[in-house]
Amino acid sequence: MAKASAACQQLGKSVSNPRALGLRMSTGERVAPDGWMAMGMPDRQTVTSDWLAIDPPAIDGVKVKEIRPVATSNGYLTEVFRDEWDLDRLPVGQVFQRTMYPGAVTGWHAHKVTHDRLFCCVGSVRISLYDGRKASPSFGTVWHKIVGALRPAIIVIPPGVWHGVTALGPEIALLLNLVDKAYAYDAPDHWRLPPDTDHIPYKLV
Repeated sequence: MAKASAACQQLGKSVSNPRALGLRMSTGERVAPDGWMAMGMPDRQTVTSDWLAIDPPAIDGVKVKEIRPVATSNGYLTEVFRDEWDLDRLPVGQVFQRTMYPGAVTGWHAHKVTHDRLFCCVGSVRISLYDGRKASPSFGTVWHKIVGALRPAIIVIPPGVWHGVTALGPEIALLLNLVDKAYAYDAPDHWRLPPDTDHIPYKLV
């Protein structure tokens, strides 16, 4: 325990329980290393042994469903959305796709009443979210999720949460959106900010 306490002091932390820093002292678990030129912070667990994320989204109302592709005799089959996943109880009012060239950025946008359900089926994208709802317990929080064909997931984004998408890698990305309310041609429910706006503490470009 003395070694763990010393490690805590070197990290500039004043904690009574070294386990809070991931410095586990029992046999077979991580132990604060001896003789290093500097002490670092050990990684905490972020996935299960099945590589499923253990941390919920940091923004209230945002939901993520990791999806496993199924290998078939002639390729792969990947589900996109099922009612029984219980992500929400809203209808699917429209499905559309967006093609994004490598490095393309959508810019920040939010909806007043529409829920987005984003799924990247080709390539890879980073979906960045910012909670702009003043009454939300996670107001002001920025959160990111990288998804794509190799790691499929569907992300449900509630109204009032600003979001932007960046295409990653050298290939075109294809993004599906299963919105609960169809696009209104005469009065679009789209509110936009530039990708480098000062209103959000993260710049997409």
